[in-house]
Amino acid sequence: MTIDRISGGFLLLVGLFVAWERQVLPLGTHSHPGPGYFPLLLSILLIIMGSILVIRGRFSAPVRSIKWKEGRKAVAILGCCIVATSGIELIGYRITMIIILGFLFGVVERLKLWQVFVFTFLFSLGTYWVFNDLLRVILPKGRFGF
Repeated sequence: MTIDRISGGFLLLVGLFVAWERQVLPLGTHSHPGPGYFPLLLSILLIIMGSILVIRGRFSAPVRSIKWKEGRKAVAILGCCIVATSGIELIGYRITMIIILGFLFGVVERLKLWQVFVFTFLFSLGTYWVFNDLLRVILPKGRFGF
């Protein structure tokens, strides 16, 4: 099994899943597209590109040739994504980002303590200000109102 065939198969499955889930949103017409129109186009593109990767994947390197030097960081980032997905509605955007960024800067990257505090609060509160105040994107505040 090669790297391209695995990634192409994953893209193909994601495209098929999005095309199947698109049934929930109305498609609309070409002149007046509905909310399901663009996701369907993107899923078709994913299916095409994934198929090309699977077909032409024999020319890429085998999976066993991959060196997993950064594997622990990847697992930590994936775990943070899971925490963000499950915690953002419960405890709010700002607290969730403070927890995640504090973990990533402090534990994963092992920055100095003052850098962890500065970067964590700067990025979490700064992104909240940009999205909530400047762009007017409503972000969840959680049960604590923060």
